[in-house]
Amino acid sequence: MSDMLPIIEQLADAPDHVARARWLLRAPEYVLSRDQVVIGKLLAAVGFREGTAALNAEVAASAAVRRPDGSIPITTRLAREHARIGLAIIAREGAGQGELRHV
Repeated sequence: MSDMLPIIEQLADAPDHVARARWLLRAPEYVLSRDQVVIGKLLAAVGFREGTAALNAEVAASAAVRRPDGSIPITTRLAREHARIGLAIIAREGAGQGELRHV
């Protein structure tokens, strides 16, 4: 039995980068922030650089000091969206088999 939470075990058991990208796109922001060290180690162990970059962008956005209007600074938002687009492209690689229609 693993010491990891079931949601983290799903990432650990992901067979490829397509599945990992899908997991990252669907994971709650709270989980990404709370378990960032474990998730980062899992992504690094399999060489998923795009996933590591996306994790870092999500954590940076969740920890960013907000602007006076309450929004996240534009540079942080752009970095997060760029990372999400990259993950979406990777996640769609399996769509040819009808596995994913929308990200």
